[in-house]
Amino acid sequence: MIPAINGVMLAVSSSLAAAIVAKATVATALSLASARLASRSRAAVRHALLAAAFGVLLALPIASIVAPPVRIAVPAAAHQRIEPAFAGVAGAITPTAPAYARVGAMSVVPRSAGFSPSALLFAGWIAGTALFLLPVVMGLWQVRSLRRSARPWRHGQPVVDGLALDAGIRRRVEVRLHGALPGPMTCGVVHPAIVLPRDAQTWEGEDLNRALVHELEHVRRGDWVSHCLARAVCAVYWFHPLVWIAWRQLALEAERSCDDAVLGRSEATAYADQLVALARRLSLSANSPAAKSPLLAMANRADLATRVGAVLDSRQRRGRAGTLPVALACAAATVLVLTMSPLRMVAAQQSAGTDARVTPMPYYSANTMLVIEAVAVSDRNGKTIEGLGANDFGVTEDGMAQHISVFEFQKLDATQGTQDSISSYYILGYYTGNPNVDGKFRKIEITGKDDAMAKLNYRAGYYAMKSFAVFGASGNGGADHSIVPDSTSPALVYKQEPEYSELARKAKFQGRVGLSVEVNASGQATNVKVSHSLGLGLDEKAIEAVKQWRFKPTMKDGKPVAVQAEVQVNFRLL
Repeated sequence: MIPAINGVMLAVSSSLAAAIVAKATVATALSLASARLASRSRAAVRHALLAAAFGVLLALPIASIVAPPVRIAVPAAAHQRIEPAFAGVAGAITPTAPAYARVGAMSVVPRSAGFSPSALLFAGWIAGTALFLLPVVMGLWQVRSLRRSARPWRHGQPVVDGLALDAGIRRRVEVRLHGALPGPMTCGVVHPAIVLPRDAQTWEGEDLNRALVHELEHVRRGDWVSHCLARAVCAVYWFHPLVWIAWRQLALEAERSCDDAVLGRSEATAYADQLVALARRLSLSANSPAAKSPLLAMANRADLATRVGAVLDSRQRRGRAGTLPVALACAAATVLVLTMSPLRMVAAQQSAGTDARVTPMPYYSANTMLVIEAVAVSDRNGKTIEGLGANDFGVTEDGMAQHISVFEFQKLDATQGTQDSISSYYILGYYTGNPNVDGKFRKIEITGKDDAMAKLNYRAGYYAMKSFAVFGASGNGGADHSIVPDSTSPALVYKQEPEYSELARKAKFQGRVGLSVEVNASGQATNVKVSHSLGLGLDEKAIEAVKQWRFKPTMKDGKPVAVQAEVQVNFRLL
């Protein structure tokens, strides 16, 4: 049972999309459970909990992509391969951990060409999101049209101004009338407005005040913004039933919070009668376009019975949420995002003594160490020399000649220095042939091939210090630690070290790229996939180099077979 659970966890975590869905499920379930536990608390508190959950759902995808991964090792059964739920989505979603456990050299079944089921699922997700966002966009357009076609109610504006001042609202809230609206509605963010049915002019004074107090509480709380954002989040997670349940509960708690504001200045029975009358109006207008819009009226006819029961419940606590509960809900949401988003489940490395049949998966590494030198060149009079090329310089490291792979000319602005300072310099870059990170000093000498180059100012050397831990291995910093393959593993006979991308070099970006490769029966590295992405063009450089590697293939029963292997490519600037 436990190995099966671990397998599911690894399969989910191997795909960023599947991991986000799993984390969203946990966050939504926790919010619904918290709201249920707080059933005797204020409706505003429950609304804050649910709103915080939608904030988590909104932040999870972004945080999961940008947050540095925190890997948790999970035991995996031997010879178990973990297929990512969205492994076929190249470029859109890149797993940040290896998509399989290091459990042995495995024969690879050739993959068929065409779209994978996972790619089709991801495309369906995007299409569903667009489809479910369409009613939101149409609803916003309908609200805008309805507000513009509604006419201002001059006699009701002084009443709204007075009630808004009592509610603590310092900005102007416009009140309008529209004949097609079945019930009161609030809309707008910067310039909020309350739109009432046209017959509101004939309502009794107390009924009108209760309706306006309810809608003004929506304005004070900013329910229009949270309502629209939560509805957009539902469109993104359109396939998730818990998200829609949370959405329904969020809308209900918003209405109950505003009902509590009304009960602070009105008798419960009278307000319950008014809600029943509103339910009757909504039933009669159920087929109107305004009643069908998902954004026009936050009052749901199906929830009015629950609201009436809550209004008449004398044991129910009422009032605003207060600063402390809202702050705690926001803090809890922040903690959830920060703790859940970077989590990645990876397969724990199997011990060789656990099962004599288990053979470690072939593991190889490549190291790109780019040394950058800034060189200022001047003549015998101390004047900087411009217009030189890479062929005008010679570079040695510890006495060994180096090939200049990067050459740039930089001209300084006149305001950046004094009259006697340098006005330009050259950037020379070479890939050192010494991959050992031993901490020793390496002496650099740069010479000019022209007699006019009298003086060269540059860094005289560097210490090859360890700058980051090796991904997927233990031990020797950034040194080349390709394993010596055993009799069941392909032997690496030619290795091309990758080069830095120009974008990553200029950004002074370094790190490591993890690759999953298939060594075919011909000894070529094929089906190269990124299992640990670095970005800025370094993933592509690593793939380009590894595809040029050549192996002596694995032999099985006297015949060469394809096997899976792991490759780590380290990029460093020295």
